[in-house]
Amino acid sequence: MSDRANRISIRSLCEFAARTGDIDLRYTPAPTAAEGIEGHQRLQRKRPAGYTPEYPLELKINGLLLRGRADGVDLSKRLVEEIKTHRGDLERQSAGQRALHWAQLRVYAAILCQQQEWDRVNLRLTYLEVAKDEMTELNETALATELQAELEGLVERYRHWHNLRLRARNDRSAALKTLQFPYPEFRKGQRDLAESVYKAVRTERQLLLEAPTGSGKTLGTLFPALRAMATSDVDSSEVDRVLYLTTRNTARAVGLEGINQLREANREANKVPLRVVELSSKEAGCIEPDKLCQGESCPLAQGFFDKLPAAREAAFAISDTNMDVAGLRAIAAEHQICPYFFGQEMARWSDVVVADINQYLAPTALLSAYLQQDEWRAVALVDEAHNLVSRCRDLYSVELYQSQFRQDTQRVKLKKALDGVQRGWQEACKGLDATSAKEPLFNEEPPEKLEYALQSLCSEISEVLAEQPDQLELQQMLFSASAYLKLAEVFGEHSVIRRAKPRRGAGELAILNLDPSIFLAQRWADLHSATLFSATLKPFDYYQQLLGLDPECAQGSLPSPFLPEQISVKLCSRIDTRYQVRERSIAPIAQLLIQQFKRRPGNHLFFAPSFKYLQQISEAVAQRAPDITLHLQTTGMRPNERQTYLDAFTEDSQLLGMAVLGGLFAEGVDLPGDRLIGVTVATLGLPPFDSFHQLMRTRFDERFGQGYEYTYLYPGMQKVVQAAGRLIRTHQDTGELLLIDPRFGRSEIRSLLPGWWPEAELI
Repeated sequence: MSDRANRISIRSLCEFAARTGDIDLRYTPAPTAAEGIEGHQRLQRKRPAGYTPEYPLELKINGLLLRGRADGVDLSKRLVEEIKTHRGDLERQSAGQRALHWAQLRVYAAILCQQQEWDRVNLRLTYLEVAKDEMTELNETALATELQAELEGLVERYRHWHNLRLRARNDRSAALKTLQFPYPEFRKGQRDLAESVYKAVRTERQLLLEAPTGSGKTLGTLFPALRAMATSDVDSSEVDRVLYLTTRNTARAVGLEGINQLREANREANKVPLRVVELSSKEAGCIEPDKLCQGESCPLAQGFFDKLPAAREAAFAISDTNMDVAGLRAIAAEHQICPYFFGQEMARWSDVVVADINQYLAPTALLSAYLQQDEWRAVALVDEAHNLVSRCRDLYSVELYQSQFRQDTQRVKLKKALDGVQRGWQEACKGLDATSAKEPLFNEEPPEKLEYALQSLCSEISEVLAEQPDQLELQQMLFSASAYLKLAEVFGEHSVIRRAKPRRGAGELAILNLDPSIFLAQRWADLHSATLFSATLKPFDYYQQLLGLDPECAQGSLPSPFLPEQISVKLCSRIDTRYQVRERSIAPIAQLLIQQFKRRPGNHLFFAPSFKYLQQISEAVAQRAPDITLHLQTTGMRPNERQTYLDAFTEDSQLLGMAVLGGLFAEGVDLPGDRLIGVTVATLGLPPFDSFHQLMRTRFDERFGQGYEYTYLYPGMQKVVQAAGRLIRTHQDTGELLLIDPRFGRSEIRSLLPGWWPEAELI
C-alpha cells in the first residue's frame, strides 16, 4: 500500500478524532482568506530571527503518515506556535472550537519533540482579531510524554476508521475493474464519449466535449470515470473520487439515476460497492430553518460532534444504494443530528459526490476546501457546461442596496456603525440621479469609504448577534455585507462596479463579474482531471477562455445519434425581429404561428426573447385565432407551477406553448413523441445592447479580440440551440423547427447550429 493511501493531514486527524460538542456557528464573519494569510504573515514577521514560519512536520506512526505545517517554530526556545485569525469577541468562541485548536497545536508539538528529542516544549496559541489588530496569546508548557500519549490516542481513534476505508477502497477497486456497461451496445457516439473521458482521466487532462442530446452523456461519462478509478496506478495517479457536478438541481437526480443503472446492471455478477453522497444547498438541506446553527437553539446541532462517529459509521456501511438527500435525512434522524452538516461530513468519505457546481466553484466552496486540506485526487464531470459562464459570473457577483442598511436601534455603537455606512453610501452615490436607474454608472474601483464602513458594521453586528443571535434582520445584513467585502477584496479587471440611485436614499451598488476565468483556473488545475460536457459547447475557445481551462485542454464533438430526416428546419427571413423594429414583427409572427399550428395541429412551443414580446405576440394570436389554446409561461413560476405547465403537454393535447428564450422551458425539458411536434424561435437571443454589455464587449475586445462574439453572438445562439433542442429527444421523435429572422441565413450564424440538421428551407 502506498504512503499516499495512509496519509492524513494533521488538521484532518484532529477534526476527526478531537472534535467534540455542538455545532456552534455564531454569526461572526470569519476573516477572508486574504485577511487570514496577511494576518499570519504580519505576526510571523514580528517574531525574532530564530523563528521559522510554516514549519513542515511529518511523522509515521502506527501505519499512518501524518503531515502538516506549524505556523511557527523557534527551536532555540523550544517553542511551537499556532496562529488563528478571527473577528469579534474571542470570549464567545465555543469550548469545542478552542479545544480543536489546542489539539492541532499539541500534535505539532508531539511530532517536534520526537524529531528534536525534547523532553518538554513550549506551546503558544495566538489569536489575531483582524479588524482591530488585537492579539491574544495563550501559553503553556507540556511534557513530551503526555503529548505522545495524546497523539497515540488520536491515531488509535482514527485507525479503526482508516482500516474501514482501506478495506472499502480495495473492494471498490476490485469491483470497478470488471464494471460492465448497463446495455449490450453503446449508442451512436457513446463509445467515443466514454473513450474520450477515460483517456482524459488516465492522462490527467481537461476535456471540453460537445455531446449532442440523445448520446447518453450521463452513463457515457460516469462509466469510464469509475473504470479509470479502478485502473489507476496506486503509487502515482490513483483517483480518490468522482465529483458529478451540475448547473441545475434537477440534473442531480439524473446523475444519481445513472449510478443506479450501473449498480443494477452489475448486481448479479459483481456488486458495485460505492459510497455516493448527494449534496444540497443549506436552504434545501436544513429541516429546522427557524433555528440557529448552534446547540443552544437547535437540538440537531446539540452534541453533533459527539453523535457524529456512530452516524458516520452507519452511513459508511451503506454501499449498495445512493445516499441522496432523503437517505441522509433518514440516518441523521436516527442519530438526532443535522442532516445538512451530516451530508457535508459524508462527502469527505465518499467515492462519488453529486452536487451543484457552486459546491466546488463558489468562493468558499466546500468541496474545494476538502480537496485542498485532504489532498484529494478528484475527477470532475460537469454536466450542462454551457451554463457555466453565466452561473460562474453570478457566483462572483454581488448586489447591495442602501435600504438594507437601515435599522432603528438603541445600541450606540451599532447606530454609529449604521450611520457610517449611510455616509459611505452618500459617497458611493455621488454623481447619480434618478435617471441612473435606467442608465447606471460603471466604475473601475469599489467605493473605499463604504468598504471601510461595512467592515466596521460587520464587527458591531457580530457583537450584537453573539448576545442576541435571533436578530434575523441583522443576520441578513451581516451576510450581505460580508459577501460584498469578500469580492471587493479580490476586485480586478475581471469585474466592474455598477452604481445607481433610482430615488433619494435608494442607492444601489453591485460588483458584477465579466470574466470568471481568473477565479476558476486554479479550481480546474487542482483536479486530477475535469470533463465539461454539454449538447452545445461551440465555439470551444469561448468556453475554454472564459472558464479558465488549460490552453491545452482537449476538445471534441461527437456525432449526433439523430438523423437529419427526423427534423424539418425552416427559415423565415422576411420578418425582422431586431429590437429597433420589433413592433412591426408582432402581427406577422402571430399570423405565421397560426398558419403553422393549423397546418399541423398538435403541441407546439414558441420562444421569444422577453416576457413583454411574448405577451404582445400571444395577444395578437388570441385576437386572430381564439380557437387555439395558448399555454403561457409567466414570471416567477414556482416549481409546482413549472411542472403543471409541462404536464399539460400530453400525447392528445393541442397546445401552442409560449415561453421565454433562455428561460425555464428552453432547456432541460423532455417532451418526447407527440408531446411536442413543433418549435419556433424568434430572433437570435442576443443580450441587450446596454451600457453593461457594451462595457463587457470592450473588455473582451481588449483581451480576446472578439468582443461582439463573446458578449452577444455566442451567448445568444446558445439559447437558440438549447430551445431548438427541445424538439428531438429520442430516436422516434420527428418535428418541425422554424427560425424567424433574416440573420439566421448568414454563414457565421449557420456555423453555430448543429451540424446534423438538414439545410433550412426558406419560407
